[in-house]
Amino acid sequence: MRVLFFFLMYISLIGCEVTDKSMSEKSDSLIDALIIGSAESPDPVLKRVDELEKRGRVRDVVVYESSPLQIHLKATAEVIEELNNIPRIEGNLR
Repeated sequence: MRVLFFFLMYISLIGCEVTDKSMSEKSDSLIDALIIGSAESPDPVLKRVDELEKRGRVRDVVVYESSPLQIHLKATAEVIEELNNIPRIEGNLR
């Protein structure tokens, strides 16, 4: 009987852990975004994206050669907002 009790306790603890992880994953969900770079050289937006990618805060980075650069990536809403708030010099985007 004790074995059954401890087994059920173990199962309930594992269930709580899985639930907690799924809740935190929802709050940290990644969003596809297109970030417009700066016409400066070197590009401060691209530099920041590189830093964030090294730290694992952005994923699937694709840089399109245009003037200014267009950067497609996946990140949290907080990171996307940070990148959009970087001061930049605008160029001719066609």
